[in-house]
Amino acid sequence: MKQLDYQSLYKAAVTSVVSIYRDPGQRGAGSGFFYDDTHLLTNEHVVRDRDRVDIRFHDGSWETGTVVGSDVYTDLAVIRVSDSPTEATPLQIAGGTAYPQPGQPVAALGNPLGLDGSITTGVVSGIDRSMPTSGGFAIPDTVQTDSPINPGNSGGPLITAVDDTPGTNEGYPVVGVIVPSLVRILDSLSRQGHLGSVPDYYDRS
Repeated sequence: MKQLDYQSLYKAAVTSVVSIYRDPGQRGAGSGFFYDDTHLLTNEHVVRDRDRVDIRFHDGSWETGTVVGSDVYTDLAVIRVSDSPTEATPLQIAGGTAYPQPGQPVAALGNPLGLDGSITTGVVSGIDRSMPTSGGFAIPDTVQTDSPINPGNSGGPLITAVDDTPGTNEGYPVVGVIVPSLVRILDSLSRQGHLGSVPDYYDRS
């Protein structure tokens, strides 16, 4: 099993992590990260009912981002900005054999409780979880971690290796869960703004 060098990981990844603000003067609704030069991935509940949000980059600069796509069933959203800061290197979305396994060390980056650029560490506690939501359905195939995650972490990356991001953090204080960030989903959200009809494999409670 590959052991993480957390200091090197932090330095390589934190510049791609942003704070997302739904309203002016708000302490912070959540986190997000660059997956290419002009697009950010976050959770749908972070930007819900907003077409535009304020983005603060790691270097302290600000920009207004446009929510170009969101999906309540995967709790994923894509935000477009005009450009990323020079220092920000987009994080690679994990998939296939790179998908995390139980016991694998991970690090969660984000801005919990308004504390920018925070890192917490842990392991993958389980995979193939079904996460209940307030919308009356459950998100399948989520990954559970014991890495401490607090309000404001939502949308930030959970990282298994430098530039290897399996998904986004869900901001629950007791159990950390990530939603798998599939390239297909991101492409649909950025191009179409939605995924279309509700996929058959989503659990209904």
